[in-house]
Amino acid sequence: MTIAKNYVIVIGSSNMDLNIYLERLPKSGETVTGGTFKQFLGGKGANQSVASVRSGSDTLFIAKIGRDAFGDQMISHLRNEGINIDYIIRDPNEPSGIAFIIIDKNGENIISVAPGANIKLKPEDIEKHADLLKNANTLLVQMEISIDTIDEIFSIASKGKVIKILNPAPLKPIPVDILKKVDIIIPNQGELIRLYSLLGFKELKIKGYEKMIKISKDISRLGVRDVITTLGNKGSLIYQSELEETTKIPAIKVQAIDTVGAGDCFNGVLASKLNQGENLITSVKYATAAASIAVTRRGAQASIPYLHEIEEKYKEFNRLFN
Repeated sequence: MTIAKNYVIVIGSSNMDLNIYLERLPKSGETVTGGTFKQFLGGKGANQSVASVRSGSDTLFIAKIGRDAFGDQMISHLRNEGINIDYIIRDPNEPSGIAFIIIDKNGENIISVAPGANIKLKPEDIEKHADLLKNANTLLVQMEISIDTIDEIFSIASKGKVIKILNPAPLKPIPVDILKKVDIIIPNQGELIRLYSLLGFKELKIKGYEKMIKISKDISRLGVRDVITTLGNKGSLIYQSELEETTKIPAIKVQAIDTVGAGDCFNGVLASKLNQGENLITSVKYATAAASIAVTRRGAQASIPYLHEIEEKYKEFNRLFN
């Protein structure tokens, strides 16, 4: 596939999601029956790639998946989406990643992942495509791959002019040397607070927005330029260190039925809009609009809206909050 001049590159995971929809989530040791089973394509990297391409950006995806039936379905779907899959690696020795997800009637969920081939994406696999990383407009990475591979990704990308984004999910310890190479980090509220602790900061006695602003400022002093904290149905909080400004972005009120993949939708659309030349605040507004649509639909990739839907919801956002 021909590579466009301006593109988003997403590096991360691709999973098959096995979902059960229940009235409520089971407690420890409890069996809850009466659910409905659905199978969807997922994985944070693949979800974010779909969100990026559907919101109007040429998108490349680097991942490692198995040589199995699930892997075949992943490849076929991503190709049909228009994502450049030339750099996806098929591993003959590991199965494709699997996510088992239980969702309740309010859209809340619990997730367990068997990473399979995802975790076998190695630094040497990335080094082969160094020019792709350095020449991209925007890079988006999550943490369903190894920390050594993430380090290699940002080390290479730092040699170019690419906007480097880290979605620290699922959260694990992040060396400060990696954070120094990241331009934008996008945790949810729980991940922000846990990351603060993992980085060795003392627990804060303050609460609410004041606490999140303090954490964002402290993390930015480690080298991260912008911290965007997603707050679910409360919107998001942006701290821009170069401007020393904090901006609250509200959420659009909707009836959520499935929140799986909503964060990935947000991240992918944000990266896409930055690639298209929008500023950070406008890009977050587009991402918020897209995620507000995604939570009203079932499935991770299946729920992600297309550009015309995002544009309409963005107009609604501006009517409501401007």
